[in-house]
Amino acid sequence: MTAAGSLSSDFFDRYFSFFRPGHTGGLVPPRVKELARLKIAALNECDT
Repeated sequence: MTAAGSLSSDFFDRYFSFFRPGHTGGLVPPRVKELARLKIAALNECDT
């Protein structure tokens, strides 16, 4: 079993219940938030 496969589905359910409101809610559209996240990662030389 892979490391990702060994994580429980409950983990992902809890993570996305935390992540989703911040990503989809608010005044800034999700597309702009994602583009900003990718730009920040590129500036910090992070793999996404």
